[in-house]
Amino acid sequence: NSIHRRHDISDKVWALLEPHLPGREGAWGGVAKDNRLFINAVFWILRTGAPWRDLPPDLGGWSNTHRRFIRWRDAGIWEKLLDILIDDPDDEWLMIDASHCKVHPHAAGAKGGNQAMGRQKGAQHENNLAVDAQGLPVRVLITQGTTADCTQAGRLIENISADYLLADKGYDSDAIIKQAKDQGMDPVIPPKKNRIEQRPYDKELYKLRHLVENAFLHLKRWRGIATRYAKNSKTFLAAVQIRCIALWANIS
Repeated sequence: NSIHRRHDISDKVWALLEPHLPGREGAWGGVAKDNRLFINAVFWILRTGAPWRDLPPDLGGWSNTHRRFIRWRDAGIWEKLLDILIDDPDDEWLMIDASHCKVHPHAAGAKGGNQAMGRQKGAQHENNLAVDAQGLPVRVLITQGTTADCTQAGRLIENISADYLLADKGYDSDAIIKQAKDQGMDPVIPPKKNRIEQRPYDKELYKLRHLVENAFLHLKRWRGIATRYAKNSKTFLAAVQIRCIALWANIS
């Protein structure tokens, strides 16, 4: 095989993904003969950060591959596949955080204006992540780089069960504390200095919050995630979901 095929998905990973893909044998509609090649092509693009036009020919035609990626994005297939793989998260604790992501100049100029990009800090946006007790992603959101982290916490933790919620003091708000408790979670969030009543928290348990920071490092090992090249925020969200799929499939 060519050197660029060294990261093709293994038979084990394919066996995990194949039963849930459209176009599989026995599913409604036509049978797709190249689902595995298509997945390898999309993974290659996101792993390298290369333009779609640079897709190696033996991974398929770049135009058809890109159009299919967009069709799956619009049909919510990437999101559904991630939800399927998140079948047994470790819910001892839930950790949330946000991380800035560089935006490449090619990502500017979307129809209707730039999407999910901040201006005050230059071209940036934020990935907002919730991870389980093993540090595996269970939900991801993207926002402008200037969006306050705490404003996304409600959406990040909504309908997720865990014993504890770990987050830094940027998430210390009465609304977040209340939502966590209403969902049965004990909040482990350091209080802000301006709180009149300093709320106690488990400092030893809080040390485990590094797992969500590690998750961002794993996400950004793929160059197409470390830097945003997509003009459309829906496209980049799909890309991050695909990277999360890879992490649940134990792909580095």
